[in-house]
Amino acid sequence: MIKQLKIKNLKGIKEGVLDLFPLTIFIGSNNSGKTTILEALFLAPNPFRKVPYVPHYSAVKVLHSLHKTLEDQGFAFLLYRYNAEEALIDCNINGENYFLKFIKKDQYLYVSTNRTLKIFFEKGKQIDHFGYLSLFNYETKPLYTSPIIESSLLISSNLLKAGFNYLKENWVSIINMGICRKIAEECSFFSSEKYKDITIEPFLGGKLSVYAYLEDGTRIRLGDLGEGIQSYIIARILYEVEKPSMILWDDIESHFNPKILLKISDWFADLIDEGKQIILTTHSLEAAKIVCSTVDPEKTRILLLNLEKNVLNKKELTLEELKNFLKSGIDVRVTGSMLL
Repeated sequence: MIKQLKIKNLKGIKEGVLDLFPLTIFIGSNNSGKTTILEALFLAPNPFRKVPYVPHYSAVKVLHSLHKTLEDQGFAFLLYRYNAEEALIDCNINGENYFLKFIKKDQYLYVSTNRTLKIFFEKGKQIDHFGYLSLFNYETKPLYTSPIIESSLLISSNLLKAGFNYLKENWVSIINMGICRKIAEECSFFSSEKYKDITIEPFLGGKLSVYAYLEDGTRIRLGDLGEGIQSYIIARILYEVEKPSMILWDDIESHFNPKILLKISDWFADLIDEGKQIILTTHSLEAAKIVCSTVDPEKTRILLLNLEKNVLNKKELTLEELKNFLKSGIDVRVTGSMLL
């Protein structure tokens, strides 16, 4: 388990240190560093490892797709203000430090670590990195693609369509795992419909679509269900396929009603009992309260975040303080910085 995370010159965070727990919930206003923290933990196992989204995409390419603007290319977005000389992700894993560095040199970001990997040679000389990223185009050159530490899974509503693509490309292996029926039946808990299975079948014109198979034998495309159910199904399938040690969920409240959140919270409690780690972000105090309701308080921390001159500030909140904020009608999106 990652017990502490240090970030330096990564995206919008110039510097920050955070203690992490089996369940850690980050709340705060927009641009308070929450998503950058999740993305740091998503990159940490290895930016070049394959992840379950767009076929053949690495973790760093998934982040590139999330942050691409107009015609820009390259991976300079990883650097603080796009021009820092070096970015650092440093994880304390059960007392042992592991770091990942992005080092700018000429037109590339070289990726290095303090972990012992294979000894790489280039033109007869030993090199000190295990891959590089272009600052100006989409070029990447990985020399090592396996996870260096236990892997993490990033879940975001912005990756929903990419998740559908992954289902289509890997349907044979997914359907043979026998997980889709179980996940479909779970969805019946928070819907008036009774779902029996998830299938991929032709739609109009013979094009394939993902369907929820109902108890009465009818089908409805997943894309025509509420986004909360879509997100739940994709997240559950991707978890069962990947079995990561850490789940990173951005904006956990997005599209979820309290009933779905409670079901997810029960799932989180089971995962934590199995030794998994859950890191969440939310703007919603109500969502944070619901998620905390099923997990051992000793294994839970709620941290209010704010960036001051791009340095990460934090304040630990008790569940009682969280409930008092709710009663007072405090909106952390507006008042987060004043509460620190």
